Amino acid sequence: MLRSLVFVAPLLVWGHDIKGFDDTVLFDIHWPGENTDFANAENMIVTTSHQEKYRCILPNIQEKETSSEEKYEGPTALEVISPLFTQSSCTYRLESYWTYEVCHGRFIRQYHEDREGKKVKLQEYTLGRWDEKLYEKMLSQAKEAEKDKSIQVPVKKIDNVNLPYVEILMGNGTQCDLNQNKPRETRVLYVCYIHGKHEVYSLKETSTCQYEIIILSPLLCSHPKYKPKETGENKINCVPLDNSPPQPYNLAKMKIESTKLRRKSDLDRIKIEFVPPPDFTDKEEVSKMPETKPHDASPVQSFLAGKNCLTGGTGWWRYEFCYGKSVEQYHIEKDGSKVTIKLGTFNKQKHIEWMEQHPHKRPKPLAQRTQLSHFYSEGTVCDKTGKARQTEVKLKCLEDSTSLNTVSLYLLEPRYCEYILGVESPLVCDILARADENGLIDVGEEEGDELPTVNIRL
Repeated sequence: MLRSLVFVAPLLVWGHDIKGFDDTVLFDIHWPGENTDFANAENMIVTTSHQEKYRCILPNIQEKETSSEEKYEGPTALEVISPLFTQSSCTYRLESYWTYEVCHGRFIRQYHEDREGKKVKLQEYTLGRWDEKLYEKMLSQAKEAEKDKSIQVPVKKIDNVNLPYVEILMGNGTQCDLNQNKPRETRVLYVCYIHGKHEVYSLKETSTCQYEIIILSPLLCSHPKYKPKETGENKINCVPLDNSPPQPYNLAKMKIESTKLRRKSDLDRIKIEFVPPPDFTDKEEVSKMPETKPHDASPVQSFLAGKNCLTGGTGWWRYEFCYGKSVEQYHIEKDGSKVTIKLGTFNKQKHIEWMEQHPHKRPKPLAQRTQLSHFYSEGTVCDKTGKARQTEVKLKCLEDSTSLNTVSLYLLEPRYCEYILGVESPLVCDILARADENGLIDVGEEEGDELPTVNIRL
């Protein structure tokens, strides 16, 4: 009997009643062609939305008999990992701008160092501190819970596998000006990983100034309740019927599109391209996998006019840049509402005044010019400084690139509520000559001069 089955919804339509769905039971669909033995195997006919037909062999999944848990009288899970809290060991996670320092049993810190000559400016926040009293309370509760067999160990889904974890709450961090000056706090989840070295598996901001860190620790593996359950993939073999293609058309289409939607999500950068959608009306196009070529200059002109905005960021906060208009940081809540912090708006006169105060920001002679700087001011007032937020937008010419139409975005905060937004692309090289002495570009300066198309890949 088929216990559970996971399919990409647009691909296949199943006329089969799936009961007892459990997405921790994994399936992998194979397309071996016609050399498949269907003898004495349960199978079904599958029809796709394009009326392609396949015969699929269903794996024989036998329900494992539940047996009583091995009697365990050892230390609690919290006691098992307690040596980590007394060894003064720290784990580090390096990202594009911030460095995160997790010192088990002490504190969690987020910091960035700016070096100016021999001077070092440090920007840091404490995301949580160890609370000995809270730990003792948790230890007492853990011992009571160990005796109660009805209490289920909490699990966290990691790479589609439910892993039991031990949670340590570390609060009393640096006050957060975006959260009514409440202190930052972090939930640290320890999971069993036999090859782990107490490193950070993931770190994310689950809500404003509230964080979650997952630590891979081999210590926890000595407790039987915290060992990950083995979940192998169950193979489903599907072969075509009635002259159907070896694989469904939509699957081949999805594979093509996935190669065009890659991005480096581990960095707070994105690749941006405005690409016209591929024409998939002809199935032969799927096998040919044609290269899409930009052909319209209007996206760049719309961008310079502030009509096409660029969006970046992969964490809790994202940001939006509208050229000549504004830079905003925002978050979408579960109810669909949008929390927005304005990092700056463009005012031509204020930009010129900023240029006069910072003459080194002016464009260099054309032969040496590689970037332009624009000043966006009068953002949302910062509780930390009492001043309006502001952003310097750096448009940088990037000559060495595998794609001539790539745009790369990144956002830095070198000082409290003062930001740098980097926009790097070979396309900037083509507009450098249009800038005046203040770095400003007159979009309508050359009506007949077409700019290259900016391709956007998200």
